[in-house]
Amino acid sequence: MPAHDGTAHAERLLASMACTTIAPGILRNATLYSSAEPCAMCAGAMYWAGIGRLVYGLSEHRLREITGNHPENPTLNLPCRNVFASGQRQTEVVGPLLEDEAAALHDGVWGK
Repeated sequence: MPAHDGTAHAERLLASMACTTIAPGILRNATLYSSAEPCAMCAGAMYWAGIGRLVYGLSEHRLREITGNHPENPTLNLPCRNVFASGQRQTEVVGPLLEDEAAALHDGVWGK
């Protein structure tokens, strides 16, 4: 995390950059790809940025199983689909995909 900023998740940073540099009409048809399901904060940032589609590998549930109660990843049990469903515009979600392969990226990272 840059400068120990707990809000500096890659998806949130990308959503912030996208909505300040890309036209809304383009973002509605854009796809954000992520190795793991975005957390509630990142899903909210995607929604507010107007990014129309998400494709991800590892589910939030499985990520939580991998990280346990690690202080650097106090995972919320709130799937991104629930965040998007509470909004007024549709965000298409595809995932989890290739979950075992996506989980392998975390091997040895989250010592419990």
